[in-house]
Amino acid sequence: MLPLILAAFAVLALSYSVATRLKYGPDEPAHFIYIRSLATELAPPPISHDVTPHENSTSSHEGHQPPLYYAIMAVPLALLRAFGASDDTIWRVLRLANIPIGMLWIWSVYLLAREFFGKNGHAFATAAFVALIPTSAYTAGVINNENLISLVFTWAMIPILAYFKSGAMAPRSAAFTGLVVGLAILSKAQGLVLIPLFALAALAVSRRSGYANYRQVLATFAIVVGAAATVSGWWFARCWIVYGTLMPHSLYNPAIPGGLIALAVSPALAAELVFRMTEGLYGYFWVPFWLVWPFVGSLRPIVYSIGALNLVVLAGLVARIRRHNGVDRSSLAFVLAAPAIIYVLWLRYILVVDAMANLQGRLFLSVAAVVGMVWILGFDGLLKSNRAKRAGLVVGLVVMLAANVAVIACAVALYAS
Repeated sequence: MLPLILAAFAVLALSYSVATRLKYGPDEPAHFIYIRSLATELAPPPISHDVTPHENSTSSHEGHQPPLYYAIMAVPLALLRAFGASDDTIWRVLRLANIPIGMLWIWSVYLLAREFFGKNGHAFATAAFVALIPTSAYTAGVINNENLISLVFTWAMIPILAYFKSGAMAPRSAAFTGLVVGLAILSKAQGLVLIPLFALAALAVSRRSGYANYRQVLATFAIVVGAAATVSGWWFARCWIVYGTLMPHSLYNPAIPGGLIALAVSPALAAELVFRMTEGLYGYFWVPFWLVWPFVGSLRPIVYSIGALNLVVLAGLVARIRRHNGVDRSSLAFVLAAPAIIYVLWLRYILVVDAMANLQGRLFLSVAAVVGMVWILGFDGLLKSNRAKRAGLVVGLVVMLAANVAVIACAVALYAS
């Protein structure tokens, strides 16, 4: 089953890659500039505080990003340049190189879901669900660092969830977990969310024992954080030396120029702003709407239709929890903490740094596995018989596949015009 899911994902990602005109993926020129700079200058590019829509620039508005994804992509770029390949050929190859990263991500989604459910069937369904989210395959078909952070973040959540559930983690496992967390931090800033997430797991483990094991828990936490800092700390030291701050920004266009305090002055305006920003985020998580909007009168009917489905799923989830039918409530609450933390940090970012981040639903692909697990739980709660569940799964996957075909068709029509 898993090879079939991975193959379907690869075909969709390849279709999106071919359908999307070169250099027109989200922020692709800025990402390409970063990769090229590491390959040719052995250093990240200067940070541009304006959008860099073309690869002709030597600076990039993605220059503030951690370097791991770009360093990986710099290897094939350097090799291809050594053999005289054109930039267009290199661009196409780099896109194709992202697809295996995306496939590894879907595999890690399966592993995390299996750790959560303890059942292969539910894990397969979760992996298939995430693989068929149009934004998932689209992002894997273009040059974008979301591909790597989604993989490494999901990968790191597997041992963290296992620790939360079992309460035990050997020192070697803790060091390995810290290594993966460090790699996530070097992939993108939301990797830092894994530190408070592990702290929550450690707190829960200690609390279940009445804090009798607090020394062991603290030692495990120290090993994880120490390993993560060893792997990623140099990047923050460099940022401090070069930019005078641990986490530099490129674009500055806050939704609230007056800062968070300004929200308290007008609560109604603040609530409306948060709703509109979340609405955009939610829609763009599911579908790369910039490919679709020229062919529809309004995006809101699509967003609200998905939102209505989400409410149905939540109703099924509540029903499943009330029946006490094999749902580990504490584990569910724990994994939900990851998207909750990312949402709070994202909200702060758009309010005081860059409002345009409200259109970057792909930022939440790193926790798409959690979304998938919730949806599978919800539909499992709505459909009682095994026959109904199988039928519902087939219908749902066919609808999602059809949605991908529709988006790909929109991409072909858009770039043909």
